[in-house]
Amino acid sequence: MKGIDSNIIVYALNKDLPEHVPCKSLLKEVAKGSKTASIPAIVFMESYHALVRVYKYNEKDVKERLISIIDSENIRILNITISSILLAFEIAEEYRTGGRDSLIAACLLENNIEEIYSHDKDFDKIKKITRLDPINEN
Repeated sequence: MKGIDSNIIVYALNKDLPEHVPCKSLLKEVAKGSKTASIPAIVFMESYHALVRVYKYNEKDVKERLISIIDSENIRILNITISSILLAFEIAEEYRTGGRDSLIAACLLENNIEEIYSHDKDFDKIKKITRLDPINEN
């Protein structure tokens, strides 16, 4: 099982971005069941924010598309707990990473997930997580 970062979802849902094709392919593999994934809950709100506020997509359309990902039987949603917040503080302090990336990493690590699909090189700072970049695999 691997984690998925918000940038992968944003790229997969935004056909105007050059990263769209490999990220959409990854999500299709997950939807078909050839790959399984875990996604921390914060990733959905971070994706929503980027698609609606930055890329100006329609709120209802974004919500529906994100819900379809949430409803996929091959995706496990990871809740944010007090212990994940406390671990995120430790990750942020130790690796000098931002709050959201630290929280995403903490949610994954609490669930024994040590790999994340992400195009964000900040995850490379977190030595307990291995970043897999579907964009640079091609």
